[in-house]
Amino acid sequence: MKKTRFSILCGFICVFTLLGCSDDNEVKISQGKNNAAIEHAESLDKQSYAGLEDIFLDTKNISTQEDKTTLLIFGKNNCIYCDKIKDDIKANSEIKSHLKSHFIPYYINVSYTKIHNLNFIDSTKELSTTALMESYVKSPMRPTPTLIFLNPKGESIFELPGYMNADSILKILQYMQSKQWQDKDQTQVASEINKIL
Repeated sequence: MKKTRFSILCGFICVFTLLGCSDDNEVKISQGKNNAAIEHAESLDKQSYAGLEDIFLDTKNISTQEDKTTLLIFGKNNCIYCDKIKDDIKANSEIKSHLKSHFIPYYINVSYTKIHNLNFIDSTKELSTTALMESYVKSPMRPTPTLIFLNPKGESIFELPGYMNADSILKILQYMQSKQWQDKDQTQVASEINKIL
């Protein structure tokens, strides 16, 4: 029974992975200490989630907190599913409310490279956008959008590759908000999320 549910979840993730964009046309704008290039990259990065500036935080400093789950959404330019998930968030006040109240949300546009300062409970580090995505997105094709939920130590709780509709995202946000994932491995979390979907 457990193997069947896990197989269903794996199939479910595979289908949604196919609903993601996988074009690897990364624009490398911000390298080194070139302040103008860094400011330009940050401006372009923020433009990629225009209309959601009240939801998503600046990705220059990515942090976690004991009382909130950190959410990283990896997206890119010209990705119809990335645009669709942003439109779904804009149109759904309940999702917006959950993100504001219970999460530390970041939209990371992988079309631009910049340095991200990660401040977790037990560690700090600097990673480029590419290294950040490689550290967290484990799906082989690294599709966009990909949602990564992090615990306060910066460890991945759950990875959701590809697009999901607003109702499914809301159910996942409610599950994450409830902290039912605590003290469980990713397989158990995936199985529980599969049950609620």
